[in-house]
Amino acid sequence: MDFFKPVDIDLIQGDAGFDEATWAQALAINTSDALDLSDRKIVLIGIERSENDDGAANEIRKYLYRLGRPEYAEKIADLGNFKFGYQEKDYETLGFVLSELIGNNHLPVILNGSQEITWAQYLSFCYMKDYVNLVSFDPRLDFNMHENKKMEPDNFLQKIFMAEPSYLFGYANIGFQSHFTSQAVIDFLENLYFDLHRLGDVRADISNLEPLLRSSHFASWDISSVRQSDAPGTLSPSPNGFYSEEACLLARYSGLGSNMRSIGFYNYVPAKDKDGQTAHLTAQMIWYFVDGVMNQYPESPMENKEDFTKFITALEDNHYQIVFYKSKRTDRWWMEVPINEKEFSGTRHIMPCSYNDYLAATRDEIPERWLNALKKFT
Repeated sequence: MDFFKPVDIDLIQGDAGFDEATWAQALAINTSDALDLSDRKIVLIGIERSENDDGAANEIRKYLYRLGRPEYAEKIADLGNFKFGYQEKDYETLGFVLSELIGNNHLPVILNGSQEITWAQYLSFCYMKDYVNLVSFDPRLDFNMHENKKMEPDNFLQKIFMAEPSYLFGYANIGFQSHFTSQAVIDFLENLYFDLHRLGDVRADISNLEPLLRSSHFASWDISSVRQSDAPGTLSPSPNGFYSEEACLLARYSGLGSNMRSIGFYNYVPAKDKDGQTAHLTAQMIWYFVDGVMNQYPESPMENKEDFTKFITALEDNHYQIVFYKSKRTDRWWMEVPINEKEFSGTRHIMPCSYNDYLAATRDEIPERWLNALKKFT
């Protein structure tokens, strides 16, 4: 616990204290005493600036600690605040700490800080040499076409994409807005077969994102992706964005994916936050994420074949067959994608998909999700 500043519990609880049926009564909290993490799945990590800290992580805690206590609350610990100076050594140290926690089967949840801390999340997997998929919830694509620019909240993806050796298998953005985004950047990232989902498309059918989140290993939330009327206290507030209910639903979907191994909620700015509304919403998003994690149901067509129904669809015009699997327990779907198109009868990758992908194949249409994966594998 040497890396963390203990939680100031007196500051968090104030004069009102905590009700019995709240998170605060079940969390294992670092208050300077030894902390036993052996039975704690979720570990909260606040980010505290080395200089001129705005207390953002503690503002979120004031609401999070007071949310309803579910039966799994004893599986959560708060490690306190990690002092962060936004220097390369800080990213490397935090990345190492995250890798140690993940390696011991803990799932770190990062409370605030600037979104370029996503780089530290990525470094944790580099240290473990694990190939991973990143998903970010962001109104902008935080990537520019310039080289050697200092890493900032609007270009941290460049550092991740250009890292060598690379352990990034896939990237997806959920909720970007066209008026904030250069078409050149969109074209560049799509040519790398990354998944980009405009805000309007996401809101039209949020459930279609569940398979993507099921295959993601770490997530980065820019709270600015929520519309200003619901979350005014962000780095870049905007009138358009997710509704608060949608943000909580997407957070829960993120947690339900059994591959998820770390998540960060970034760019909250207390000075802009009227009546603590944004801190309260961020706390609720974390609550729903944790609820998703604690209700995970790990399953795979490769491991429990008797629990799945297999469907084979023939695409006559394209001379392809696509194999789908439906879980008898959860009604979730998977599909096979060939690793090498020239060896179509050889190795297959089984990836999450949706019922809509299966319906498209029955109409003799190639599902877009399948086609994009095929291009990536070949």
